[in-house]
Amino acid sequence: MVLAVLLQCEHVTCTISNWTPSVEGSSVLKNVPNSVQYLNFRYLNITTLNFDVLDRVRLSSDGAIETSIEYSRVEQGYLSSHTNITSLLLIDTNLIDIEFEPHNSMLKMLTIIQSQLRRVPDSINQLAFLQVLAIVRSLVDSVDLGLFCKLQYLHYINLMHNKIAFLSHSRTSGPEFLKLWDINLSHNLLTTVRLDIFNGMKALSTINLSNNRLYSLDGQLILSSLKKLELSHNRFSELNFCNWNVSNLADLYINNNTLRWLPVCIEETMPSVSYLNLASNVLSTDDSIWSRLAKFHQLTLLDISYNRLTSMVWANITLSSRYININNNPVKYINISMAINGFHVDVGCTTIEQLTISSMSSNETYTDTYCTPIRCSYNSEHNSNQLQCGKNVDECEMCI
Repeated sequence: MVLAVLLQCEHVTCTISNWTPSVEGSSVLKNVPNSVQYLNFRYLNITTLNFDVLDRVRLSSDGAIETSIEYSRVEQGYLSSHTNITSLLLIDTNLIDIEFEPHNSMLKMLTIIQSQLRRVPDSINQLAFLQVLAIVRSLVDSVDLGLFCKLQYLHYINLMHNKIAFLSHSRTSGPEFLKLWDINLSHNLLTTVRLDIFNGMKALSTINLSNNRLYSLDGQLILSSLKKLELSHNRFSELNFCNWNVSNLADLYINNNTLRWLPVCIEETMPSVSYLNLASNVLSTDDSIWSRLAKFHQLTLLDISYNRLTSMVWANITLSSRYININNNPVKYINISMAINGFHVDVGCTTIEQLTISSMSSNETYTDTYCTPIRCSYNSEHNSNQLQCGKNVDECEMCI
């Protein structure tokens, strides 16, 4: 059954469905009102698309339009330098290649989701005014970041959910990545990464390498602009941060790995960390783990749940920390000798037998002792700081 082409418009958005240009021609485009700002194509029956065909749409004076191609057979595309598209979205297509003519000054956002692309098109480096690039849920298996280094307005690269196993950066002369602040390489097949490929990105604020197969990082990260680093859901059994320079890093995610001990030099090279996620590793208590963690003078939130810790001794002398999650550890002993008012510790689903909170930590220290052998509370009847603990006989099905 052949479906007739359908044009639907509302306000400044028009959607064209079931268009087969070889059969219906381009007359449907002439019926698009010139006030349109968003033009969507759904179920487009064409394998090769030259976006110059959109010139048939008579636009208002500014001549700019945002376009999407959805659920279509398009395999190849071509954008000339005079195409009036400022934002292009291709989602769920058969796209295997797209070419951009040099000197395109209009396109600022390019998003390709669920395609058959196996490489990043070389001609992307011709999009001099591109600000956002996303190629997601496709088949890209390697990336040379040097392809984007001269795009002076590019601030966001998203290459998540591909098949990327190799990452490189072919160096060029002159300034590079002037405005790039976020790069997302999560959900790929990387096993190791050379960190120096990021060191020239002087505006970079976020690196996301989560959900890969990483077991090692080569070299040092020298990037004072970095605020957030995501290394979670990989295969790290150990990490060495010595000689790194990430002095302004605030958020660090290393959860869901197989770390046996804290990364070497973490407290020296990352002094500004305020959120640290170490959950779901195999960390165990040694003589230094808690004293090292207490050296993070700006640490506010620490998640160290689902590890193999047997004790906790906390004395953060700067009183910065407000919340520690230590649940689901085989902890038997906790000593909080110094903490800020309102300090909160989640010790649920542990095997705790002894909890000590010194007089230096006021009765504004909160402990969640659900699903534990003991239950503790302050002696409110005598308005004292004395913590009283008793055996908990309640059954609990929350803990795994």
